[in-house]
Amino acid sequence: MIEKPAAYLDRDGVINYDYGYIFKFEDFKLRPGVLEGLKYLKENSFRIFIVTNQSGIARGFFTEKDLNVLHSKFKKKLMKHKIKIDDIKFCPYHPNGIIKKFAKKHKSRKPDNLMVKQLFKKWPTDIKKSFMIGDKKSDKLCAKKSGLYFEFAKKNFFNQIRNILKKNI
Repeated sequence: MIEKPAAYLDRDGVINYDYGYIFKFEDFKLRPGVLEGLKYLKENSFRIFIVTNQSGIARGFFTEKDLNVLHSKFKKKLMKHKIKIDDIKFCPYHPNGIIKKFAKKHKSRKPDNLMVKQLFKKWPTDIKKSFMIGDKKSDKLCAKKSGLYFEFAKKNFFNQIRNILKKNI
């Protein structure tokens, strides 16, 4: 497999509006410029990864199956626009969870970077040209641990992506 640059994107607050514990597709509303920005990444030979904490699973608000159904519907919607998400990693763990098997600290939970490290291992990545966008300090810390350029999510995703790619990191 060829080494390529990649965009590591948090989900809630970056791809979609964050209304808290989103797991139903009808509640999954894309933020401005997301379709155009994802398409622009693909046109520029970037891999697209979503790296998201999903403590709603540990907290009992929804199941892994619910989350997988949402992600499947999201990927189908993107395919209609000829956009492919290369991989999605999520962390179902949280130390304050009520679902026993997920109620613990875990290295995949951001600000730790196990999810990113797993993606590095699976997908040959040009780290110097890759970046991460998130909306929380935990995203920034994860990016720093992973050696990735980081920006907080801005108002228009497409404009932000275009500006990041202009910098050629």
